[in-house]
This record gives sequence, C-alpha cells and structure tokens, in this order.
Amino acid sequence: MLKIIINHKKYKDRTILENINISIDCPGIYGVIGKNGQGKTTLFKCMLSLESFNGNCFINEEKVVLKNAGWVPTEPPIYGELTAEEFYDFYAHLLDVKIKNNNRIFEVPNNQLIREFSTGMKKKTYLNAVFQKEFPIYILDEPFNGLDLESNYLLMNHIRTLSQKSIVLISSHILEILYKDCDKIFLLKNKSIFKFEKEKYSKIEKELFLL
Repeated sequence: MLKIIINHKKYKDRTILENINISIDCPGIYGVIGKNGQGKTTLFKCMLSLESFNGNCFINEEKVVLKNAGWVPTEPPIYGELTAEEFYDFYAHLLDVKIKNNNRIFEVPNNQLIREFSTGMKKKTYLNAVFQKEFPIYILDEPFNGLDLESNYLLMNHIRTLSQKSIVLISSHILEILYKDCDKIFLLKNKSIFKFEKEKYSKIEKELFLL
C-alpha cells in the first residue's frame, strides 16, 4: 500500500538519509521517532516531493503528492488575513478537495481573523482543514505540539478513526502516545531507519539514546 525508497538525501555535501526502505501494507498508525536533526521532517518532505531526493514514494501505486496525502507540518502555514471558514474553503480549492461534510473535530471561531488566534487555535484550524477530506495516507509532523490536553484527546481519537481505513504516520517526542497506539514504530538514527514491532517497543529508548 505504501512504499518509501530513499536511496539518499543530501544537503550540499551532508547526507541526511541513506538506504531508507519502508513498506506498509495495512491501514493503521505508524510512529516515526528520532532525536532532533536525524531527518524526521526531511523524510516526510521527501515523501511528498517537497524536497528533491534520490528515490520514490508511492501510495496504492500512485506517487505521493499533496493532493492524495493529508499533510500537517509542525508549524502549519496558515493565512492570518482569512477567517477560519475562509481558510477551509481556500484549502479545499487549493487541493481540489471535495468536502465530505462540515463536521469539525475542533471548535474555533469561524468568523474571526486567524491572525488573532493563539498558536493552538491556528493548529486546530489547519487540522480541521486537512480533515475535510479522506486521504489514503496522513503525514502528521508533531501534531500534538501547541494543543491542550482536551485537544490532544480529540485528535488522538480522530486519528484512531482515520487509521481504520488509512495509513497515518506520526512523528512525536511523546513516546507514550506512540507506544499505546502505533502498530509499528520507525526510528531514524545515523541516516538509517530501524523498525520496531509492538513486542519490541521496550528496546526503543535504549537504541534511541545509545551513542
């Protein structure tokens, strides 16, 4: 269903990722972890062809692009001069999203300018926009950052629902969340990737912090 091959990704003379090969055959929640600077965000951007790299990435035999992937970066780009409702419409038009329904998982003031929102409210607005459409894959880079306790609860419940039909990739520094819900966890370290099944999660922290 999802095939990621990154032979190498370089910034000038520095190799960030090398010999990355990931295959995911079933819908579910899959974690991506690693220390800062190990390439988590770079991996996601390569998958979406937002960065040039040597390799390819396919979902259901189609190249992964923004139109067939729900992408939520750590700091989502959002237009402060729009209201939340205007941003939902803009996002739908930009990615040719046919809105399934108007149900939102987060409540935000629809007619207030986004520039007046807090960081958390801006993230909720962006998440609401992305979740207007069902995608075969969702790529969520630190989605819990900036959200309060209740919002994290609502988001995780929605992710569980999405994962029944879609592949959901999540990067997070909150390992406990990933341990509880992820079907597999991928660790990025020293340009390479390591896969852990649920029964091996107890070994992740040792590998993560081992020099």
